[in-house]
Amino acid sequence: MPEPKERLFAHPVILSFLAIIAAIEFIRMSLFLTLLPSFLTSIHFSTVALGVVMSANLLTDNLFKSGSGWLVDHKGPWPMLIAGTIGVLSGLVLIEMFHRNILMMSLGAVLLGLGASPTWPAAIAGTIRITGEEKRATMISFISVVWLAGGGAGPILMGFLIDTRLRLFLQKLHLPVIDAYRTGFVLLTAIAVLAVLIAVLGWLGWKRIPRLQPVKAGMSEGKRQKLKAVLQRLWDVKGLIPGMFFQTMSLGILFPNILRFAVNKIGITEAQYSVLLLIGGAVVVLFMIPVGHLADHWGTKGFLVAGFTMASLSLLVLVSYGNARNIWWIGALVGLSYSLIQPAWNALLAGAIPPEHRGVLMGLFMSVEGLGFGLGPLVGGFLGEVQGRIGGLTLTGLTTPFYVSSICLAIMALVYLIYPFHQYQLREEA
Repeated sequence: MPEPKERLFAHPVILSFLAIIAAIEFIRMSLFLTLLPSFLTSIHFSTVALGVVMSANLLTDNLFKSGSGWLVDHKGPWPMLIAGTIGVLSGLVLIEMFHRNILMMSLGAVLLGLGASPTWPAAIAGTIRITGEEKRATMISFISVVWLAGGGAGPILMGFLIDTRLRLFLQKLHLPVIDAYRTGFVLLTAIAVLAVLIAVLGWLGWKRIPRLQPVKAGMSEGKRQKLKAVLQRLWDVKGLIPGMFFQTMSLGILFPNILRFAVNKIGITEAQYSVLLLIGGAVVVLFMIPVGHLADHWGTKGFLVAGFTMASLSLLVLVSYGNARNIWWIGALVGLSYSLIQPAWNALLAGAIPPEHRGVLMGLFMSVEGLGFGLGPLVGGFLGEVQGRIGGLTLTGLTTPFYVSSICLAIMALVYLIYPFHQYQLREEA
């Protein structure tokens, strides 16, 4: 008989883990998807500068995630979370104080990435030590939901804050926001300070928990043999690795350019941009679970081909015919394409990995995906400055990243259509 849900949250320390995850993801997504793109454009920085700062953050986070996980295992979750939240706060302060110096902003982004890297390992390891291994899947689900909520709410709320029309409306209500960008940085800094305080309180509460699940001992000879088996399976499924990299890089390419394209090319405001993100996210949430169930029964190939094709065509329609009237259904189509791709891709990976190696191999695969995700903004920043013509196609800084991303996604659709990925499956798909 399952334990009552309230037992999962019998210790406030669990809520502290969740609050820190939400706070850090709120800060990162609102900073890099909304506040910083708009702010750097207003002071005439190029998209190259924005791409460099974004990539510095994402690459640091992904490259140090494994190392921070090792430190969590050996030093405990709360010392790492305290150091991490201080790193996030320091990075924010550097970016705000030296916003006209690309090197200092990049250093701030690196500190922010270092600070964010231990949050997932610490939250998962810490909550499971409290609740026990039997509730591992439940706690990971809670952490995932909180992570999505924090990351989704950040850019949406920040878009409303920096919107020009909304500021004029607030002035009429005698609630002026004199400097929206400074207000945004102050808000994010306050959240970072709050995260530091929560980390300190969580650490104090952690010491008072009477019974914690013990940390398992270090690697035995048997585990070394398992490591060899993991590396062998990784070599066996090496054909999946290029896809992991390029499909996340094609998304990362858009990051430095989405807001600029929406405001300057489509002609919507920052608040409408927030609504657009909300529509796309709602479509993803609505369809992702049903698609996951269908992919389990019908196989992954059709969903992957359909998802990448839809994503490629949606971006092509967006740059060719997008306007303030049809942007809403195009955004919904992009969200639908993502909801087709992600569950099918996860199912494809899960089917290619032995259950006993699933955790470590999924972690390695996530690192490869993160590398593409981190390099994408750097590539996108340079593409955002490209001008010229290729045949009858006119390239501008606003459209080039979308054309390149669309081409990458179309190539991925073709690859999934013709490449025999079923050879990696450990069992035949139903």
